[in-house]
Amino acid sequence: MCIAPEADLVAGAAIAVVAVDAARHCRSWRTAPLAALPAIFAIHTLISAFVWWGLRGDVPAPLGQAAVQAYLVVAFVLLPVYVPIAILLLEPPGVRRWLIGVLAAAGAVAGIDFLTGLLGGRGEATACDFYIDFNVPATSSLAAVLYVVATCGAPLLSGQRPLVFWGAMNVVVVGILALAASHGLPSLWCFWAACTSGFIAWYLRTIDDPAEVDSAPVAVEP
Repeated sequence: MCIAPEADLVAGAAIAVVAVDAARHCRSWRTAPLAALPAIFAIHTLISAFVWWGLRGDVPAPLGQAAVQAYLVVAFVLLPVYVPIAILLLEPPGVRRWLIGVLAAAGAVAGIDFLTGLLGGRGEATACDFYIDFNVPATSSLAAVLYVVATCGAPLLSGQRPLVFWGAMNVVVVGILALAASHGLPSLWCFWAACTSGFIAWYLRTIDDPAEVDSAPVAVEP
């Protein structure tokens, strides 16, 4: 989410443009999940605008609550499984693919825990000055750890140097944004979603030939 619904609308529209470019440069079914990630970010960011409006009373309460649940499902149920799988499909057979598969399984465990909480009606969203505090109470601490490990760890295990760099940057930026939110500072998650989407579109342009996914240089030998 971003600092205001207007910011979410602008960011969501910008990410949607990048999503079209990413889709245009998807040349293989193996890169399709990664290419679709900007579109997911665009939809997610636009949903955040409706969450803001719902919390402010600018849209009907049922619509606002539906937006909250949709936002939480994408953030806490879909992404911890989707991101590792998108990275896994880019890897040739070997140890790296197996390890990323383990992270995908860890993400699935986290996603199921969060989904159980959401189905139990425990998803919450609270409007603060410059951000929305999303929470799924009664979710285990292990689920939160597995979530972070799955979403942040998968790119770091990739054999593609650009993805490793993206993963390292993601760890740093996510840590900074989480720390900022804990101190009540303005949220810039939508900005990072836009940056990530731009990176994905660029990366897909560098592997127009699907065979390059297998032949790309690795960062560290397994």
